[in-house]
Amino acid sequence: MKWGNGAWLRKPVRRRLIGSLLTLAVLGAGYYGFQLQYPAAKTARACSGMLPVDSVLHLAGKSKLSLLGQGFHVSSKQFDVSGRVTEPPGLATTCDVDGVVVSIETASGAHNAYGFYSFQRDQESLPVPLDGGWNGFMVTQEGEATASVLLSCSNWSPQKGSGILVVAQSPYDREPTRFVRLELARTVTGTARRAAEKTGCVTEPGDASKLSAPAAAATTVPASDATGTCKGMTSVKKVRETAAGTSPAEECVLVGGLQLASAYGPFNDASRAVVNGKYGGHDQPSGTDVYTVWTSAACQGAQGVGFYHASPPEGSDRDFTTDPLTKAEQADLTHFAEQSAARHGCSATAGP
Repeated sequence: MKWGNGAWLRKPVRRRLIGSLLTLAVLGAGYYGFQLQYPAAKTARACSGMLPVDSVLHLAGKSKLSLLGQGFHVSSKQFDVSGRVTEPPGLATTCDVDGVVVSIETASGAHNAYGFYSFQRDQESLPVPLDGGWNGFMVTQEGEATASVLLSCSNWSPQKGSGILVVAQSPYDREPTRFVRLELARTVTGTARRAAEKTGCVTEPGDASKLSAPAAAATTVPASDATGTCKGMTSVKKVRETAAGTSPAEECVLVGGLQLASAYGPFNDASRAVVNGKYGGHDQPSGTDVYTVWTSAACQGAQGVGFYHASPPEGSDRDFTTDPLTKAEQADLTHFAEQSAARHGCSATAGP
């Protein structure tokens, strides 16, 4: 008997073949759907696809190879920044990846510059700069750490956002060990790089290979031994400082005296400062009020105006209108401002 070329496609064979193909298709679709529930796949879709998956999973305590997505909570939402800013597609957005909270928005009109922080006038938890050439910092407090990165976009005007601000927070239930702080630094910088690529921001990011875990706390040293943010202070015997870097928020505590701080970009321009004045909420580039003595400098890109000020420590009732800065304190504020402005490539600071 001779077999024709189509004999194998007789009806019973065709039915079995079609049935097998349908089964494979259903199984394939089911497997693909199961894959979409993997922690890695969920993370990759969060925040408009701008997260560095490995680092975020490490922060969340998951492996990229983990197949257990049940109970791994991920959520994302977009929001608008200031009405005076037309943000690019995909911004602004925030997401929560199993306790790792990340916010990505434009530098102009940012909502979350101080949204995750409580370090203002806190002499224990100071912003520690990131290294590797990144314009960013980390604040470590009991039970959590938060990091920020600011990128200038040379092709964005202030009306288009000026730059990108990324803020990331470690999970509440993870002690901020050196490993956690390093992964948080990688998360915030990796997100900033991916956000710039996705939104067409022309920028000069730092070097990921040179990034290390920021110190968990500031250090208290004799003023004469200071080498960081308090270098050159003379009005007190002891200071509390961090390393000196290019951070959009910096502080120096004159122990028993004043708290000095600098703020750039959204850390100066955000919230009420937009309404009440571009110099830290003031209308003049330098001056004195009840609780603040300030000066300022003109900076480039998303750094905007550099704002430098002295304030009484928390709990002090000092009033600068009746108890003004001494000559030594004024000299320390001026020196602090000039050193910070020089590190950030800003113009000379305004007079007292």
